[in-house]
Amino acid sequence: MRKLGAAVAGLFVAAAVPAAAASAAPVTPELQFAHVTLTPNDGKQQIVDFWAYEQSFTLHDVTAVIDTSQMPAGVTAGVWFPEIDKNCKDATGSITCTFDTLPSDEGMAFITFVNYVSKDAEVGAEGTASVKVTSRELGTVTRSTKVTVAEGVDLAVDQTDQDTRVKPGGTVAVPLSVRNNGETAITGVDVFFFIDPWYGMAKHYSNCVYGTTAGYCHFDTELKANTSYALSEDMGVKIRGDVPAPSTIGQTFDWYTPNDNSDNIDLVNGQKPKHGTDGALSLRAKPAALAKSKPQTDISSLGLDYQTALFEVTGTRNGDVAAVGAQVKGATGATVTAKVGVRNLGPAFEFGFPNPAAQVTVTAPAGTTVVSVPDGCVKAGAAYECTTTASPLDVNASVTWPFKLRIDKSGTLTGSVVAKSFQPDVTKDNDAAKLVVNPPAGVADSAGQGGNDGGGLPITGAPAAWIGGAGVLLLGGGAAAYVISRRKRARFVA
Repeated sequence: MRKLGAAVAGLFVAAAVPAAAASAAPVTPELQFAHVTLTPNDGKQQIVDFWAYEQSFTLHDVTAVIDTSQMPAGVTAGVWFPEIDKNCKDATGSITCTFDTLPSDEGMAFITFVNYVSKDAEVGAEGTASVKVTSRELGTVTRSTKVTVAEGVDLAVDQTDQDTRVKPGGTVAVPLSVRNNGETAITGVDVFFFIDPWYGMAKHYSNCVYGTTAGYCHFDTELKANTSYALSEDMGVKIRGDVPAPSTIGQTFDWYTPNDNSDNIDLVNGQKPKHGTDGALSLRAKPAALAKSKPQTDISSLGLDYQTALFEVTGTRNGDVAAVGAQVKGATGATVTAKVGVRNLGPAFEFGFPNPAAQVTVTAPAGTTVVSVPDGCVKAGAAYECTTTASPLDVNASVTWPFKLRIDKSGTLTGSVVAKSFQPDVTKDNDAAKLVVNPPAGVADSAGQGGNDGGGLPITGAPAAWIGGAGVLLLGGGAAAYVISRRKRARFVA
């Protein structure tokens, strides 16, 4: 547990996404409105919010209308804390929330909690709820969700974590198991996992679906009461050969009933997924063909139905962050574009999570004026700080930012570009480069500088796995349970 705590230190709930660059670019947060599965004569809370990982934003003139008129028979919905949530009003079949301004807190702009109550509802009853949000910045955004009344079951795992030493390029065998901890048979289970850029799955099974950043496997297996089940073979995770070392990376595997896995299935299906071709993965107990089963939902209060595997990568291998400078020419009064940035010379890639792969400080030459600051860069005193969003920053990959400079003086004008890595760096000798306007005749680019004939906008192809983040809002047991469920989706690097 101490190692796990160290590995996840500094990370926010779930599902991994590289630290966002400070940027003037507009933030487009995601409207979150999860599927709901609840048991008869019970209640469940659902959060409605906008989410953008580690990016601040504020929405204005916001109206959110939650339509609950198509709920399953016997299920009602309303604002969970009407005495506190003064922005929202209940009406028959709908909830309306209005905000003059809706600011984010650590990436989340909270709208409301909806409380679903099933009274005299029958297992198998299904319906829908939907939300439509309008704001000055985003226009109209809608989201629909399925509401299901299900049989309660209790999933758990026998082993919650694993710690394995591995060399770069090695494969780790992860033994996964799941347990039916209750008295009701569970008719089929799913295991969900993220697919990270620093490792991959060693095999791709035919009963598993793989997207770009996440995947899941479905097992048509009846889990008998108070019985444990293991995979027919260990799940293989292959570590990249250019991973930094020493380092600790990890993977979390979450077990769900198919109903409770609905949001994850939506995530994977939105990534043009593919089924594997390496044969079927199974659980050790396989019954005859199952009859059509009732919907089921996990009612265990502690959420101990996930397994964590830590991979301690051994050896010594780091990336080499090098500054990319530039030389540009122009007449006095002209505006020129200088592309400056950073390059990873290897031999290891640079993690972009939880810290950015690199940060670059750009000081414009005295005698010039910065007339256009590129996205990903912000003013920092007399200089500008630019932050990469690539995760990882691969070996031989570059990130450059185009600064537009007005030349106010004649002669040779010199500024600087300084790159900083948040991981151990092979050498500091190439961390600084020059930004030169009108170099003397016959002077070529110095070693380590990228000139002004390449580059481009900052790399932004980092994985965009869905993240649920309600850690900033602990409003009682229901909210705490929500946070726990999101926490299980953690990915980590240390």
